[in-house]
Amino acid sequence: MKGYVKKYPMLFTGGQTSITHMHFDIDLSHILHTQFAGRKRVLLFKNEEQHKLYRKPFEVLSLADFSNYNQNSGNPDYEKFPALRYAKGYDLILNPGDTLFMPAGYWHHMEYIDSGFAMSLRAMQNSLSGKLHGVWNLFGMRSIDTVMKKTFPKWWYNYKIKKIKKLAASELKKSSN
Repeated sequence: MKGYVKKYPMLFTGGQTSITHMHFDIDLSHILHTQFAGRKRVLLFKNEEQHKLYRKPFEVLSLADFSNYNQNSGNPDYEKFPALRYAKGYDLILNPGDTLFMPAGYWHHMEYIDSGFAMSLRAMQNSLSGKLHGVWNLFGMRSIDTVMKKTFPKWWYNYKIKKIKKLAASELKKSSN
């Protein structure tokens, strides 16, 4: 990897049961995430799974709740989010000293099993198109979403929910064939 953003390492701390909800990093950087203390559960999905994960339009977040993820326990709620059954990803535990590589655009949900802390180093994508997509997300996509939330909050919310359901239904149809 080239293009490390060395000046800005990111430190993450959390108490036991703290959660970082399912998302992908808006700038589309590659990430090296090193766990220093405590254990952390990580759910990881390729960006191609975004509509099965119920991505919110113009956002980097999932509508679905992955807290206490257990495919057999009813969480996530497959009745409310049926396309989730077909999302293919990884479920892993980071222990102190482990480093996880997350390629640009990978979705991740993290739960602290123990209190702990970790650090992430970011590396920009090599391609110009990857860098431009990250810039668009930061300044274009986010700005549009902010303006629409302030200007037409109810309409924008309803539009996004409708679009989420339509895209997930399309993925569900493809996956169940």
